[in-house]
Formats: sequence, C-alpha cells, structure tokens
Amino acid sequence: MDINEKMMMDLAEQMGFKRNAPPQKERDKMSNLADKYKGKSDQELIDEILKVKKTMKKDKAQFEKQMKTVKALRAMMNGEQRERLDKLIHLLESED
Repeated sequence: MDINEKMMMDLAEQMGFKRNAPPQKERDKMSNLADKYKGKSDQELIDEILKVKKTMKKDKAQFEKQMKTVKALRAMMNGEQRERLDKLIHLLESED
C-alpha cells in the first residue's frame, strides 16, 4: 500500500498535529522529528521512547487513540518493519 499525502495528513492529525496548519509546515515538523532521531541506535531510540511513554499514558483516551494510529501503520509496512513496529507497540503497551 502506498502512502499518499492525504493518508499522511490523516495520520498526523490522529497523532496530534493540527490539520489546519499549512501542509509544508507539517511536513517540516515531521522532517525535523525524523532528523532528530536519524543515526541513533536502537537502544538510544528505546530510551527516548521510555521517556515519552509516561507522558503519553497520562491521558488514557489520547494514548489509546495514538496506539490505534500506530497500529494502522502496520498495513503499509513490509515484514521487517512490522516486526520492529510490533516490538515498539509491545514496549509502549507494557506496564512498568
């Protein structure tokens, strides 16, 4: 399945980005976020995820919405990507 701009904007909105912002501004945010984590090891990424996990779980309804969005990405991924995403989902949903 190919990812088009509408799908990206829908996913971005579900993850908390504002839809009414100019598309270029949203793309810049996503690009900057990707650049921030580019070149980091898996362990460095896991450490970052654990830091934001607590914040995400403070609002259970929002957390569930975000997890639904993350899980929706599985359909657009290949086997290796799905495997890594499943590990991320397990990490996020596990209790500390």
